[in-house]
Amino acid sequence: MIFLCPIVWAQKQIDRSQELKIGQVMHDMPVQPVLNYKQSNIDINSFRDKVVILDFFDTFCTNCISAMPKLQKLQNELGDKLQVILVTWQDQKTIEKFFQTNSFLKENKVSLPTIYSADLLRNYFPHKGVPHTAWLYHNKVQAVTHSDFVKNENVEKLYKNGFIKLPLKSDFNDGLQDANLLIQDEIIGSVDISKYKDGVETIGIQIKYDSISNLQKTNFYNMDILGAYTGALSKIKKPSFILKDERIFWNVQDSSRFKYFKGAEGVNEWLVKNGICYERSDKIKRSEAAQAQIILDDLNAFFGLKVYWTKKELPCLVIKKLKGEKKAVSPLKSDGGVEGTGVLAFMIDYQGNYPPVVDEVDGKMNIQIDDYSSLEKLNQQLKAYDLVIIAEKRPTEVLLFEQVM
Repeated sequence: MIFLCPIVWAQKQIDRSQELKIGQVMHDMPVQPVLNYKQSNIDINSFRDKVVILDFFDTFCTNCISAMPKLQKLQNELGDKLQVILVTWQDQKTIEKFFQTNSFLKENKVSLPTIYSADLLRNYFPHKGVPHTAWLYHNKVQAVTHSDFVKNENVEKLYKNGFIKLPLKSDFNDGLQDANLLIQDEIIGSVDISKYKDGVETIGIQIKYDSISNLQKTNFYNMDILGAYTGALSKIKKPSFILKDERIFWNVQDSSRFKYFKGAEGVNEWLVKNGICYERSDKIKRSEAAQAQIILDDLNAFFGLKVYWTKKELPCLVIKKLKGEKKAVSPLKSDGGVEGTGVLAFMIDYQGNYPPVVDEVDGKMNIQIDDYSSLEKLNQQLKAYDLVIIAEKRPTEVLLFEQVM
């Protein structure tokens, strides 16, 4: 039921009164408590002649953790020019356990200096989502950006030139102009589709009525084109499945414009090149579903596309009633499981390593599944409910992108 899950962590109200902006001189900081370093504290001021990367993370962020070997490799290669420092709000005990027990970090020999309980640095570089990366050089803030841009060539460029221009990561929409400055009385209606906006938070589709201007405002910022379409479509019809790659069909010249496919560049680098923003003002107030259809019409006209749900026969996993003699099983648990076969289909889809799942039972029982690791394991557990999952082909709902221009 979720098309897209950005990694944004809930935090307390964020105080931006001490925030450092690009170009500002870094304050003389007190030494900070640190792990994975030659001593128990670290003086950031002592690295003024190196490029300093402050990589904010927490132990819940899989994207942060998966990027750490890359940061370690960069540190190993450019140690005379670069100092990477991991930064987290979490306490010493939590971070010590994190490094002691994480086999991925051990395998990749990640041992970067890590500042913990970093309230002061969080105040200097406030953010809602991680990873979040601040660049320092010659005691000045040079960039605040996504971790994708921490690359050898960018470090070398900053070290050589003394400055660098990188896309700004802002979780507070600082790049948006105040729409109230427009003379709203003169607007009958408007629509604007533009490229990625620097310093604007990536948010979902917003449809709100502005009682001051008497305009219905519709917008989204820095979204991929696929995400824009699926976001609008979900406001018209709530999907009951996860939109896996197998459910998307591309009849277009270059699908890499519309969706990020994992490759050499990171997702945020790709988004800077391919992300879009949409702003629309209407005198006519419509329902959310009707306004979502307007968004789709605008996108189709702008990109020369026709995007719609249809059905295609696909290899699937089909949930069926088990035929044959019922076998004796141990008593079933009445709670703590998934509520019905529809939710079970969603949960199997969510694992990410199976073809699309089709529910042909529509059962409402509570189903206890402890192991999703293989089809064999699933079927062993489902026998208790007279259910079985079989690999077969079925007409399945898919999203079709067609280029018409």
